[in-house]
Amino acid sequence: MKLVNAKRKVAQIAPYIKRDVSVLDFGCGDLLFARELKQNFPDVSVTGVDVVDFGYRYKGVKYAQYNGVTLPFANTSFDAVISWHVLHHTDEPFNLLKECMRVAKSRVFIVEPTYRGKWDIPGMRFMDWVFNVWKDRSISMPYRFASKNEWIHEIRRLGWICEEIIDVELLPTWLPTGRSLLFVCRRAQ
Repeated sequence: MKLVNAKRKVAQIAPYIKRDVSVLDFGCGDLLFARELKQNFPDVSVTGVDVVDFGYRYKGVKYAQYNGVTLPFANTSFDAVISWHVLHHTDEPFNLLKECMRVAKSRVFIVEPTYRGKWDIPGMRFMDWVFNVWKDRSISMPYRFASKNEWIHEIRRLGWICEEIIDVELLPTWLPTGRSLLFVCRRAQ
């Protein structure tokens, strides 16, 4: 199931990844997404970073651990940064978004669950628990959810442009569990 999920994520992000670029998988967990990305794009340099070391390593994928506050990379170290369902697991999601944007040269891809109204939040909390309770290591769950408009506002406030927003949610729209959205961001010139 984890491999199917990694393949689905790569298929959704693939149209945006260019050859011969460097990509940071922010909040990489077990590195399965990073491994699939490397297999699909062999010319792409892929690095995973996380606060938790799950102990997995894959050929051609670099790994770094960080303190949860400051990424251990220089400004504009990567052509692109991908954060897939990670930021809401942090105490300060917008501060870490700023960190992702700091280390990205030109593109940041964020996938986050967003609420459409406050009625979505209990369902989002439940689904987040369901998707994370079985993992190999304990995952922080402060449930720092934001709305689509809050993410757009923060992206703009940090001087970036949100080029596209794509609904990548697997669950039906009628469920009160919010929507997972892919924000395709680029650095403003």
